[in-house]
Amino acid sequence: MTEVQVDVIGHQARSKEGRGISVRSGDSDKWIIIQKTTFTNWINVQLQPRGLEVKDLQDDFCDGVKLCALVECLQQKKIGRVVQKPHNQHQALQNVTVALTAIANDNVRLVNIGSEDIVNGNQKLILGLIWHLILRYQIGKTKFPPKKLMLAWLKAVIPDCNISNFTSDWNDGVALHALLDYCKPGLCPDWKKLSRNNRLDNCSRAMTLAKNEFNIPMIVRPEDFSSPHLDDLSGMTYLSYYMTVDSPGYHATLRNVRALLKHGTINNFTTDWHDGILLCNLTKSLGVEPGGWPNMTSNNVENLQRGMDSARKLGIEPILSAKEMSDPDVEHLGIMAYAAYFTRLTPRRVVADKATINGDFQNIHVGQESPSIVIIEESQTEVVESSNCGDDVDAIPVSTTSMIQQQDWNGSQPFTMSSASKTDVREVKEEELQYMSSHVQNGDQSETVAIEEDVIRPANSAFNLQDYVIKEDVKRVETVSREKQAPILDFDQDGCLYQETKTFQVSVDSDVLPHDVRAEVIGPDSIPPVRMNWSGKTATCSFTPSETGMHKLNVYVEGEAVSGCPVSFQVSSDRSQVYCHPVEKCPIGQTTEMKVDTSRAGKGNVRIEARSPSGHLQSLTVTDRGGVHSGSFNPTEVGDWQMSVRYDDVDVGGSPYTVKVYDPNAVKVYGLEGGAVGKALAFNADTSQAGDGDLDVTVNYQGQNIPCYTTLESNGLHKINFTPQGAGAYKVNVRFAGEEVRGSPYTLEIVDSSMVTVTGDGLSLVPVNRPAVFNVQTRGAGGGNINVDVISPSGRKLATKIIRETDEYYRIEYFPEEAGDHKITVFFYDQPLRGSPFTCKVYDLGKLVVRNMPKRVLPGNLVLFDIDASLAGSGNIEIRVNEGRVACSVENKGGHQFVASFIPEAPIEHYVEMTFNNTPVEGSPWRLSVLDPQQISAVGHGLELIPVNHKAKFKIYSEGTPLDDVIVTVKAPSGQTLPSNISRSSEEIKVDYTPSEVGDYEIRVTCGENEVNGSPFLAKAYDTSAITVTPPSDGYVYKPIDFYLDVQYAGEGQLQIMVNNGNLPNEVEVQEDGVYKITFVPVEPGKQNIDISFNEEQLPCSPLTCNATDLSSAIVSMKPTEIVNHQAVFDIKTETDNANQVYCTVEVYSPNGDQVPARLAPQPNGDFKVEWTPNVAGRHTVDVSFAGQQIQGSPFYIEVFDITKVRVDNFFNGNVNEPAGFTVDGSRAGKAEQHIQITSPSGRSVPFDIQENRTGEHKVTYRPNEGGKHRLQIAYGGLDVNGSPFTQEIGEGALPSAHGDGLYRGEEDKTAGFTIDSRGFNGEPTVQVDGPNSMAKVSLERQHDGNYYVSYMPVEVGTYDVFIKWNGRDIHGSPFHPKIVDARKVRVVGGWQHYMDPQERVQLTVGEEKRIPFDTSDAGPGQLTTEVKGPSGHVHATIDDAAIGRSVVCFTPREEGNHYIHLYWSEHPLSNSPFLGYATGGSLDPSKVILTGRGLKEAIIREEAEFLIDGSQAGLGNPEVQLIGVRAEVNVIVTPLGGGKFRCTYIPVIPGGYLLHISWNNRQLKGSPYKVNITGAFYPNRVEVSGEGLKGGMMGDDIDVRIDTRKAGPGELTAYCMGPTNVAFCELQDNHDGRYNLRIKPQETGRHVLQIKYGGEHVLGSPYAFRISAQPDASKVRVSGPGVEHGILATFQSRFIVETRGAGQGQLTVRIRGPKGAFQVEMYRDSQKDRTILCRYDPAETGLYVISIRWSGVDVPGSPFHVHIVDTQHDLEHVLQEAAYSTNSMLSRHSGNYSQWRDDI
Repeated sequence: MTEVQVDVIGHQARSKEGRGISVRSGDSDKWIIIQKTTFTNWINVQLQPRGLEVKDLQDDFCDGVKLCALVECLQQKKIGRVVQKPHNQHQALQNVTVALTAIANDNVRLVNIGSEDIVNGNQKLILGLIWHLILRYQIGKTKFPPKKLMLAWLKAVIPDCNISNFTSDWNDGVALHALLDYCKPGLCPDWKKLSRNNRLDNCSRAMTLAKNEFNIPMIVRPEDFSSPHLDDLSGMTYLSYYMTVDSPGYHATLRNVRALLKHGTINNFTTDWHDGILLCNLTKSLGVEPGGWPNMTSNNVENLQRGMDSARKLGIEPILSAKEMSDPDVEHLGIMAYAAYFTRLTPRRVVADKATINGDFQNIHVGQESPSIVIIEESQTEVVESSNCGDDVDAIPVSTTSMIQQQDWNGSQPFTMSSASKTDVREVKEEELQYMSSHVQNGDQSETVAIEEDVIRPANSAFNLQDYVIKEDVKRVETVSREKQAPILDFDQDGCLYQETKTFQVSVDSDVLPHDVRAEVIGPDSIPPVRMNWSGKTATCSFTPSETGMHKLNVYVEGEAVSGCPVSFQVSSDRSQVYCHPVEKCPIGQTTEMKVDTSRAGKGNVRIEARSPSGHLQSLTVTDRGGVHSGSFNPTEVGDWQMSVRYDDVDVGGSPYTVKVYDPNAVKVYGLEGGAVGKALAFNADTSQAGDGDLDVTVNYQGQNIPCYTTLESNGLHKINFTPQGAGAYKVNVRFAGEEVRGSPYTLEIVDSSMVTVTGDGLSLVPVNRPAVFNVQTRGAGGGNINVDVISPSGRKLATKIIRETDEYYRIEYFPEEAGDHKITVFFYDQPLRGSPFTCKVYDLGKLVVRNMPKRVLPGNLVLFDIDASLAGSGNIEIRVNEGRVACSVENKGGHQFVASFIPEAPIEHYVEMTFNNTPVEGSPWRLSVLDPQQISAVGHGLELIPVNHKAKFKIYSEGTPLDDVIVTVKAPSGQTLPSNISRSSEEIKVDYTPSEVGDYEIRVTCGENEVNGSPFLAKAYDTSAITVTPPSDGYVYKPIDFYLDVQYAGEGQLQIMVNNGNLPNEVEVQEDGVYKITFVPVEPGKQNIDISFNEEQLPCSPLTCNATDLSSAIVSMKPTEIVNHQAVFDIKTETDNANQVYCTVEVYSPNGDQVPARLAPQPNGDFKVEWTPNVAGRHTVDVSFAGQQIQGSPFYIEVFDITKVRVDNFFNGNVNEPAGFTVDGSRAGKAEQHIQITSPSGRSVPFDIQENRTGEHKVTYRPNEGGKHRLQIAYGGLDVNGSPFTQEIGEGALPSAHGDGLYRGEEDKTAGFTIDSRGFNGEPTVQVDGPNSMAKVSLERQHDGNYYVSYMPVEVGTYDVFIKWNGRDIHGSPFHPKIVDARKVRVVGGWQHYMDPQERVQLTVGEEKRIPFDTSDAGPGQLTTEVKGPSGHVHATIDDAAIGRSVVCFTPREEGNHYIHLYWSEHPLSNSPFLGYATGGSLDPSKVILTGRGLKEAIIREEAEFLIDGSQAGLGNPEVQLIGVRAEVNVIVTPLGGGKFRCTYIPVIPGGYLLHISWNNRQLKGSPYKVNITGAFYPNRVEVSGEGLKGGMMGDDIDVRIDTRKAGPGELTAYCMGPTNVAFCELQDNHDGRYNLRIKPQETGRHVLQIKYGGEHVLGSPYAFRISAQPDASKVRVSGPGVEHGILATFQSRFIVETRGAGQGQLTVRIRGPKGAFQVEMYRDSQKDRTILCRYDPAETGLYVISIRWSGVDVPGSPFHVHIVDTQHDLEHVLQEAAYSTNSMLSRHSGNYSQWRDDI
């Protein structure tokens, strides 16, 4: 045993691993307190965003609310419905279950933690739960021990602290300071100098510094962190803040690893490492190159393994395996710890890093295509390539010097090569060829000639290059067409040709020799040589590329490529192959493409610039499409543009190009103003600002071009002439440079004024200050313009409004403001029409004045009034009195002054109507009142009976006469005039006064000097307070009650008395004048209400009340039976409180009529108690009366019996199944209920029959079925009779017996039999065989020995009943119960084929238990037995019958070979038994067992859960499954499916956490036990969904749906609503009682589908479909048709159309009111979906019809429509003229649309 080394710290001991070992019992709980405090602080940090706080884990988590909030904060999502205020334990358990389910669903493994543990406050399990949450959400999800990974990282980052635990190593605070300094270097530089004795101070300063610098919360207090009782979990929780993702330690490790990488970077410790490339890069940066670098494979695990192997060479061992590190779900902590060990290493220097390359590899070009003129000296040579000589001429290397000298040459004179550093040139060898190329311009073509040269001239000698142009050995001549731009020779500033060489530098370390360095340049098809010129440890390298394309540079040191190689760069620019396609001309404002083809020149920069005529420079946007560059040119100026095309900043041939830009829109066309037929027209076109281009003009009339002539008058100014031949529209097309100018084609209207007509009231007679309208029709006159001049009488020109209704129809409006004649001139195409000017008479209705019109007149008197029309203008005045029924005359006073008069005859209102030019005059009609006093009446209670001191009111109204002259006077009985208040209105007069004395009041009402109808009126005043009432006293039902009334001083009136709302009559007796006696007799007990009113006014004392007692309704409580000579008592309950006030008598009579003494005792509560003693049996009579009257139910009857006179005799006995009985005689005992019970010797109750022999005497008989003493219990009136209980002996008797197998067992469909031994007995047997669901056919055969043989055929399995009777009596043992079985119905579960090998033998494995399950549920009542015989003898086998209906045969083969399995069911062999099995030796691998199914993780109570076990690859075997919970164990049913597969099902009944144990051949599977979470059952089909919202709604309105889940169990409710294209917003409101409100906000109209799910399943009826309609918009409704226009009655068409398309969903309402009231409307439409409604009505008379059309309660445009239906055309025109003045006028019947409406309808 290993000895544990400990350090004693205070009173606590710790092992080296940090585990506390208690040495004092008082310290054992301190670590729990620290852990609880730490976990509580951690929880509060998580809950801080919610504003929640936990103080005690046991109490604050018991209702589940804060636990659910914690889980939601950790998972950043809602976890389900939480009862925020749980009222009972059930709701608390529900909350905790929701939280635990969410935790389990997030792969947090909880063992033995159930909802009840949290609710009950189990501290240990709660702390365990919190630690699991910290592991998952704080430290991180990982498959590896987090403690191991955290320690590995800490050891790597602070190695000097030798961290080995999370407790004692941190108590002194030094390691914490070191960790802070690692996270931020320089934060704690002196941490090594800290004193380890200052524990608390060190920890406090470090934790405060961590909080301020890194915001790390102090979830552990400094005093706890420095305590020796600090536990592992608290330390791990706090230190995890330094190593989580985005923690200070995380970023510090990233920073340090990033500093090691020479190439690339690192961003995390997860995905960056999965492919292994970063790890290999890291080891490469540290000096150890992994195998295969840098060409890594696509296998991530292989790459990681290579990196780990390289890391081992650096001394770093892996923490995770390569496969584990490549897992996409791997947590960061393991990789971060592994990476931290690399930061402690120093990179090694490798050969590849001993050299560096410096150089600019941008803008590298090929050598120029021109003759190379050089001076050659003997020196180190290099290889230079000449440029290509066309497409097919190859370049040949030439020997030259390293120095190139440039000299001028004019191209024709002999060229002299000057000396360089040496005088002679090395002679070229014969086998070397030099090719020089030149381009000679020969007119339109150029030739490229290759020259062969084999003679080299000495220095300073002259030679002519042209001599070498003409050679016989011409390699190739290329013809370049004119369209291609010829290549141009490149010259420097002095005109010298040059060839380009690229240089770069290579620097090496001091230990590298020059001969160990080599440089290489590789082109697409060439390898240009590289020359290296060393200077110290730096080499200047140069090379000349000879082709375009991508090149690579490699520099090798000691044969190894240096870092950064290869260097890739692009060589471009062969300008001789650049071709340009210039543009000659283009329009302004239009994009034109300028194309440059560089596909054969290699990559280069193409730049195109355009310079405008004004000098502005424009750089074009160039796009490259496979070497063809396009520049988008969009000119902004007219004129010649210069287009410059440059390739690599050099102009290509022909550049710059000239592009002519024109602008057709700059052409100005003017003078096109229309004309008349036959008159020549001319117009102008100015092209001076449009640039270069031709002007083309055509004139078209009715599809034919007519002649026109264009003349150039000056620079760019053109004149065009043509003569129109007819009226109408002419189209003039103007084109410039082939394009139409702006505005073209132009339209000219040529007119013919003789075809123009003018009509309308606006030309004849119109009112002032109203729009005047007339119409102009130009049909056939052409399209000329219309102008109108209107001149007022004062000479002022009025503004006119010309509205073009159609192409040929105009409406002209003007607004006259003064009366008089107006002159109207109409111009057509600036010519006045025939008949112009027109004269219109304008009148001013407002200037016509009516004076002295009276308001009231008397019948027969002349009425006069004045009319002044001097300023109103011309017109006709018409006056009508009472619609013309009263004659009216008018006298002309001159100067347009008039006097009108008439005489009213009848006393009715007269109306004076006056019109001016058919328009009502202001104030018309006037109403004149003709006074008639008899039309005035007065009504009201103030004219009849009136109470004194109360305000009396009445009204005065008139049937026609005004009430202005009405006077009212009121006189009191004393003769004094009483003041009154009078309130007048136009329709009535209200009068009130207050009488103060009783008596008659005289009221007079006069109009003028005459009294009105009914005046004077007489009102009678009364006073109810003067009535004296003597109240009644209480009485009895049916006894008179009276009281008195005195009304002497109350005045006249009607006295009314009602008792009990008039339901009880009363009598009134006059005592004296004004004094009355009232009497009534109550018929019901209780309160009596007396209402007294005088003149329908209740008296102040009313209602009066008194109480009536009903003595007859007393309740008698007595027994129905009594016993002789026993005192009997009964109670009489009354409704009175005092029994002494009530006279009560009680008389009791015996059956013979004698009175039995009875004592009556009054009780304090008003009841009575009666005591009496009967002395004879029989019925007694009881009479009860109150006040001489019998109470209800009296007389009462009581049966008295004498138990001593009951006789039980006449017993008769018998044997079993024979009748027995006795007689009970109570005829002399009186009547009472008797009770009889017969009990057999076995204690069973024996049924009996009872029969009455005579009155009071009964015979009881029964048939016993067993022998022995029977107990007879007899009671009478609840008392046992004398001698009860009685005993009666029953004899057994002698019967035959039966024997045979058929009485005990049998097989289905096989005959069973038995024998009845009846020898010596007289009689015959009866046999009946009953099966479970059938009756078997029985055969009875008498044998020669006197016995009977019975056989029967059972047709079903089960327990049968065999009844055997002899002479009707069951023999001993009957009924018998044989068990019928059927071995054929014993079946192997899943079938034998699942257990057979290919040879049809039962597959067995030596040493492995074989379990073969059989289904015996259908085989009948029996037992399975087995016998197994192996090669060497019997094999022990057992039967497992634990499950009903299932038996399992179990045995284990011990040797290979054949095994015979014998199987029997109730001793009957199974079909095909024995079965052959063969045992083989074999290996088992339980790791290959595969588990699938939801039942492995979760299940719902009372619902079957399922999972599958696939052991087909694991070898022969059987699974064992157990599901164990804290409170229950769940039975798991395992069903073989064959082939090594099994189906497992279970039905849990208690929710909570369970452990699922699964083993294969007694070996536990990997991962077992598995955590299974059992939750409460939910029933989506019990969710009730209701609400009007399911029927649909309107766009913009919320759709409300109510959801009730109270009957559905716990579950998550979700709702999702999808419209035609968009998802509708859904909001669920929890009412916290199982009910929810769902509010849906649709975003669009159309069909919506609502899905409501509970627990992830659709509720009943889901998905729901409904439609969202647009809001009703009445403004979109259109009404048209003749039915809403004025018309003539004889020809009127009343139809009109209402078009609701586009108005949304709504209701159409049409109401029509005619001259005599409402009118019926008929409405039609083709279908329910038709949005067009046809309406019609049938007017029968003339007048105004008001048509109101509303859409969803809102008037549609134009509604209400006012339709005038008249008799004649003249009346219609008058109505139309008036309608023209109204702003709401309908469309005129003469409008062009009217006929179309009529046709549509």
